[in-house]
Amino acid sequence: MFDRNQILTILRQYAFDPNEYLVISGAVLVLLGIKEKTRDVDISVTKSYFRYLLTHYSCTLERVLPDGNCLYYIDNTINFGCNLYSPSFDLIEGIPVQKLEDVKKLKQYLNREKDQKDIVLIDKVLQKKF
Repeated sequence: MFDRNQILTILRQYAFDPNEYLVISGAVLVLLGIKEKTRDVDISVTKSYFRYLLTHYSCTLERVLPDGNCLYYIDNTINFGCNLYSPSFDLIEGIPVQKLEDVKKLKQYLNREKDQKDIVLIDKVLQKKF
């Protein structure tokens, strides 16, 4: 499990191109202080950066999604794919992250028990914004 400081340290160590990736899902919630920890650091990358990561890192296939896209792990720490990359993002300490509203949409789509709990937390934060 990774806390906020560990996530920031990991991302800085990998030094991914900030124009080619963004942090998504639970790691965003940790970086925003909505959750304390997450199991891994999920990122989504551009298609060209996806190919770059596969050729420059030792990657392990996690799973093939129903749409045919693949998710991989780097060092059992970074989980990445290219199906959720968006040029619209927020920055946290220079790290590109999925917008909170988009994290909610992803969590709604996945609809696992842990995602349902995260949606409740996200809604509390979003209600405070407005």
